[in-house]
Amino acid sequence: MNINPVRERLRNKKTYLYILIILILAFILSNSMDNPSESYSKSQKVMECVSKVLIRIFGPEHYFTRFFIGHVRKIAHFVEYMILGIAASSMMKISGKTGIQHIYNSLSFAVIIAVVDEFIQIYTYRGSSVRDVIIDFSGYFIGTVLTAFAFTVINLFRMIKKRNDSE
Repeated sequence: MNINPVRERLRNKKTYLYILIILILAFILSNSMDNPSESYSKSQKVMECVSKVLIRIFGPEHYFTRFFIGHVRKIAHFVEYMILGIAASSMMKISGKTGIQHIYNSLSFAVIIAVVDEFIQIYTYRGSSVRDVIIDFSGYFIGTVLTAFAFTVINLFRMIKKRNDSE
């Protein structure tokens, strides 16, 4: 059986990205199932670790340090969805699904996951927030934009290299 090595690498990348997306979704949704005290405890641990670094870099009274400490939970929402957006848009790009319908589907997926995330929190007595859905979606969207930018830069360098190699 003769397997095309390029096609095989592409299949492997897709498999890894599917697994990564599933793991990210599991992480997001499992955090939604935490009760208020578990969620607060996790946030405190993250805040303590990161604030030590920020205080060392910027100092305790710097605006960025105070902003992070005051918004650790919202930043965490944004970052986890940004990572999901990067993984999902990488999957779309590798799969060759870059049309407007695929982008719309991807962004719709982000909204659905964000709403489900908040819906789960209703039943863990943490409450839900439309603002959190907006933060989640914004993170996903920024991740998608960053990925599109990265692929554009990579393709630009490839074109330049190809042109230089042919000269």
